[in-house]
Amino acid sequence: MLPIACSIAPSPHQASLPVSASPIKNLHALTPTLYSGDEPATAGHYAQLARLGIRTVISVDAIAPDPALADPHAIRIVHLPIGYDGIEPDRAAQLAAAINTLEHPIYLHCHHGKHRGPAALCVGAIGAGLTTNDQAAAFMNLAGTSENYPGLWDAARKATPLDPATLQSITDFPTHAPVPGFIEGMGQLDRLHERLWDLAEDNWQTPEDHPDLSATAVSGQIHDHLRAMLELEFFRKRGTMMRSRFESLTETARLVETSLIEKDYGEALVALDTMSQSCLDCHEHFRN
Repeated sequence: MLPIACSIAPSPHQASLPVSASPIKNLHALTPTLYSGDEPATAGHYAQLARLGIRTVISVDAIAPDPALADPHAIRIVHLPIGYDGIEPDRAAQLAAAINTLEHPIYLHCHHGKHRGPAALCVGAIGAGLTTNDQAAAFMNLAGTSENYPGLWDAARKATPLDPATLQSITDFPTHAPVPGFIEGMGQLDRLHERLWDLAEDNWQTPEDHPDLSATAVSGQIHDHLRAMLELEFFRKRGTMMRSRFESLTETARLVETSLIEKDYGEALVALDTMSQSCLDCHEHFRN
């Protein structure tokens, strides 16, 4: 097993790994057997987790872990999604029971490994009696959990240890929890958006090892994804304001795609920046 540094008390530390073996970002250890970080999305990520001795991966993101990546390493996967606005008591208890019951070491992640993942790990660990609220606050600060998500901080501040009978009574740890279509769609859209920015920062060059990931192709995926999401029942129930924002976002995505097709990279960058700012504004209004 690779060496680590962890937070037995009073403050957590980042897991120590050779740079060449660190594709996982924001990797931190709350205790010697409880880790958080970003999404393990590749075979290399799961190989790294296996080297750390990880036996269970828990995702609190809208996207469930991929069994095809976990199975070769005999790593169990669990899907317990949460939002950015907090952690419901039933989900908090389920997280605590998972941490209490499932095989350690455990790696718990969201998408970027900064906000929902660290908060969920802390809430679950407090519920399982493995850390304190003060240690949780120090860990979330270390992980970079933003104060812009007060519900996550509030969940960690208010979490309390659960009694053994409660922990033992919870046995439902799904590999793919049902997620509303809109939430899952946003998770996928977030990944495509991040991928397109990576390409933009590399002067729109297509990776040699991934010729399918051209900027034009990814921008087309984003545009099509937004168009498809507008067909969801979610928007018929939510009202016109959010739909109007999404229609505007879809038009901006079309402009990004068109500019890339025409090789107008300056215009594509301006449109991509507009799209990103639109996402942030929408998050502030509806998600945060």
